[in-house]
Amino acid sequence: MKCPRCVAGGKRSRVFSEGGSVTLMAWTPYWDEDGQYHNHDPNWHTYGYRCSEGDYWQDSILVPCPAGDYPKKQE
Repeated sequence: MKCPRCVAGGKRSRVFSEGGSVTLMAWTPYWDEDGQYHNHDPNWHTYGYRCSEGDYWQDSILVPCPAGDYPKKQE
């Protein structure tokens, strides 16, 4: 992983994880009529990062379902 601000500015830096958090919404995984496992976890997983040049940023993701149908792709 590289710091996006350092890359844009032509600098090099080290990146450190600042930990993360997860929202706490409940959901129930299931197997569909064809036996395919679905895990539509609605929780956002947010991770913070800091670089050795002092930049800070976060990435937030929804974990994709193994069946490939969640989250829906934006068009």
